[in-house]
Amino acid sequence: MNGPEWVLDSNIIVDFLRGDQRIATFWRDRVRGQKTAVSQITRMELLSVPGLTREAEGEIQRLLQHLQVVGIDSLVENAAVALRRERHLKLPDAIIAATAKVLNCPLVTGDAELARKVDTAIRVLNPYAPVA
Repeated sequence: MNGPEWVLDSNIIVDFLRGDQRIATFWRDRVRGQKTAVSQITRMELLSVPGLTREAEGEIQRLLQHLQVVGIDSLVENAAVALRRERHLKLPDAIIAATAKVLNCPLVTGDAELARKVDTAIRVLNPYAPVA
């Protein structure tokens, strides 16, 4: 596969940076060494947190250097519009999910509501869910 293996939702990156052990294990076992992407909106969400310290911003920037940031082109825009209309998603969630859909790779998210709303439109992986 030439493109990314995963698209990470914002909550996964936030939890990774906070040191959540489930995400650290997932990152070590599944993400590290793989082509991994985030949506442009994820980058914006991470860097626009009110009160973000320089240290935290630097940590986010260092992590983003290892991820492909996918812009909001017309394909992502059209897919996001359709997902928002059909699945009643918030616009940021629709853009993130549309990014995964356009790239044809799983969305890694801990957001159970988002996963439920898009489960037939895109593949979703929830690293917090118990393994069956």
